[in-house]
Amino acid sequence: MGEAPKRPAAKSLRILDDAVLDGFSLNDIKCRSCSGYGNCGFKSNYLIPEGGIASICMRLRKQLQCERDGVPFSLDDLM
Repeated sequence: MGEAPKRPAAKSLRILDDAVLDGFSLNDIKCRSCSGYGNCGFKSNYLIPEGGIASICMRLRKQLQCERDGVPFSLDDLM
């Protein structure tokens, strides 16, 4: 029997850093699975330097940035 295929290394995941957090805590912008399945299209995964993976809701992050900066929020900015 042949050898089972190995899972590819997570090369496409970026490191969670201050630029991604943009002044927010991880708890503020983590994915809350709005769709119930976490497949809404706005979720991005990042590697946490201390270990593990963080799921960030880019829609929520943009919405909080707009509120902070006094700019109207539009989903078109994410598309």
